[in-house]
Amino acid sequence: MKRDSSPPARPAKQALRREMRLRLRELSPEAHAEASLRICQQAAHLPEFAEAESVALFAPLPSEPDINPLIEEAWADGKRVVMPRMKMGVGKPVLEWFVVIDWSELVEAAPFGLREPNAGLCKQVATGELDCAFIPGLAFDEEGFRLGRGGGYYDYFLSEAPPRLARIGLMFSCQAVAKVPREGHDARLPKVLTEEGLSTFG
Repeated sequence: MKRDSSPPARPAKQALRREMRLRLRELSPEAHAEASLRICQQAAHLPEFAEAESVALFAPLPSEPDINPLIEEAWADGKRVVMPRMKMGVGKPVLEWFVVIDWSELVEAAPFGLREPNAGLCKQVATGELDCAFIPGLAFDEEGFRLGRGGGYYDYFLSEAPPRLARIGLMFSCQAVAKVPREGHDARLPKVLTEEGLSTFG
């Protein structure tokens, strides 16, 4: 019987995370800003964004695409902008979603240095109320599988989200790899948008 020579998923994921962080650090500030703007411009023209009333977005880390212009466009269009807070549920990580109407409603008190909605100021909404979700990540592969930062929050969210929810990854083209190491809870993205355009996966 042929043995599977692929490395165990968790050590392989950690190695890929290190590689992706190096790739992202190699992006110059100018390249980062230009690619981020192109991502925002394309995202704003997607039918999923245009037709959505409630849009799930995220406050980006410095290494992630700067999607602040997309968030402001959603506000200007009268959309309900919803962002996540992390919490540990019963045996699994959970994303709770809150309506954010202004930058002042974000607090910097989350894991990984993320900014999250202030639960004391923002209204919580159910996942079923979301129309479109834009998803961050460290890498994506040729089948749409995503590498996160290790918490599993978005994987569980994606696996349990209603089928009707449009879900689109937002990353740089340098974050594309042939194959992301996978575990049982890992979820696939149907679409990923980079500065080079939209990739759709079966």
